[in-house]
Amino acid sequence: MQIEPPEEYDNVNEEVVEEWVEETTTRERIRSVIQRTHEPTPASVVAERARASEPVVRDTLADLVDMGLVQSQETGQGRLYKRNDQMYIYQQVVEIQNQYTESELVAQLQSLKETVNSFRAEYAVESPTELAQELDPTDSEGWDDHTMWQTTQKNLYLVKAALSFYDAQRVVV
Repeated sequence: MQIEPPEEYDNVNEEVVEEWVEETTTRERIRSVIQRTHEPTPASVVAERARASEPVVRDTLADLVDMGLVQSQETGQGRLYKRNDQMYIYQQVVEIQNQYTESELVAQLQSLKETVNSFRAEYAVESPTELAQELDPTDSEGWDDHTMWQTTQKNLYLVKAALSFYDAQRVVV
């Protein structure tokens, strides 16, 4: 019996990128890239990552700055761009509100608080940061719990914000 070697293939990453380019518009790719951009970044880097021309990227980023979705800053070497973290958080909160009723969010809040309290009790610390300081590098279960606690804490803040928006809507609208 002879085993045939697998067929040669190109770089898998490049094939995925090509598929992404074919299935999305230039503007969608630019938005996707900038939503993951936490540090001030030149348009040329965004253009490279989004597989788009620099002039189109600059125009799109200018529009996104005008909409408040992107922040820009002028430096001695040109303009830099990054996502507007406040708008990103706001979008997440609105998405949560669109997916869940107020009573579902209250139930979720209770569940998240129970999870956080169980981590506090199990590890006798008050935060994921304190847990990280206590864990041995080889304690994989502890590190998994640390990650879960961080995620739970993030979700807890977002659910609280979504509930606060419900309260604000009753007062303002």
